[in-house]
Amino acid sequence: MMAAPPVKVDPEVFVPPPARPGCDCQVCNPPGYTGQPDAPNSRERLSSFQAYKLVKLEPDGTRRPLSSTEIKEFEKSHASQCEWNSSRGGQKQWQKQCLAIIKKLRSQRKQAWAFNEPVDPVALNIPDYPDIIKHPMDLATLEGLLVSGAIETPDQFVAEMRTIFRNSYVYNRPGSGDLVYESAEKLSLSFEKELLKM
Repeated sequence: MMAAPPVKVDPEVFVPPPARPGCDCQVCNPPGYTGQPDAPNSRERLSSFQAYKLVKLEPDGTRRPLSSTEIKEFEKSHASQCEWNSSRGGQKQWQKQCLAIIKKLRSQRKQAWAFNEPVDPVALNIPDYPDIIKHPMDLATLEGLLVSGAIETPDQFVAEMRTIFRNSYVYNRPGSGDLVYESAEKLSLSFEKELLKM
């Protein structure tokens, strides 16, 4: 069994916090990762989506949920900003946006080619891949998990997407003209830009 190459953490490059804090593999907990002053805390949300409820601030400073009448009044007075998503028979808005991100990343064929399908260690003659990469992930698998409902939150989606790129950084060599590593860097940057738009 081949030992995993050490991961070098560049202090100038943002390294997302561990996706699975309880796991000790190099992908989930990059060696040398100590966090950064402006990096998100591992307890913070990874995505901009938040569950929220409308509340009314009473004169005494207490908050209470809006009544159904107050919600209807709010919807009328803010019609251009209010849109309810049906929870029945359809995907939630965040799921649609995540699927759109996957589609956009896949359209970048020069970068996405290595990440569209699961890595086949036999076909690629890389027998040590399963020993080094404990949480394999790819765009097709992630899309399937999203559509099936196995990805339940936007943060899970973000963590799994970042796992795709982390896997590449751990297994492939930086700076050696490695196309997979370079593709991961470019596609990861595209993903982070799309994430900011959500």
